[in-house]
Amino acid sequence: MNGKRDDIDARFEQFYAANFPRVKNFARLLTKSEEDAEDIAQNIFLKLWTRPELWEGQESMTGYLYTVTRNEIFNLFKHQKIEQEYESKVIKSQLIGELCDEDTSLLENLYHKEMLMLIELALNQLPPRRKEVFEMSRFDGFSHKEIAEKLQIPLRTVEDHIYKTLTELRKVLMFVITFHILP
Repeated sequence: MNGKRDDIDARFEQFYAANFPRVKNFARLLTKSEEDAEDIAQNIFLKLWTRPELWEGQESMTGYLYTVTRNEIFNLFKHQKIEQEYESKVIKSQLIGELCDEDTSLLENLYHKEMLMLIELALNQLPPRRKEVFEMSRFDGFSHKEIAEKLQIPLRTVEDHIYKTLTELRKVLMFVITFHILP
């Protein structure tokens, strides 16, 4: 029994050596990430190692390996999109908290999705530069100094854009609070 497993392991090593670089290169080409490509290729070959019936006796697995690689990349992209959407939700929720000065009792009476939609609408009404500065600050996590350097504008201008945006968003928030509290 042990000899049979050793034989399978030896054949898998040959299969791995012949195919791993192609799978990894294909994954890197599509993901543009060395780390993601390595992870994807490792996952594929780990699955294949546990299922020798898929690869043993096959002369060419190129089509199969490319299909499996493509599917793993799609799964990675789906997962990354879900993470980004969640992160965006968290950031927007934090923004609501910042605008409310942490008065969460008022937030309990508001429809969260409605708030997010109104904030998004308000941001879309801003002048393009002000919106860009605010999003870099609150959504991308850049410091005021980094924004000023990246956009080649004075630090005071960055601070002014953020202050004016927060003022506008607070007005929207107060309107919504008033709308929801008063009959």
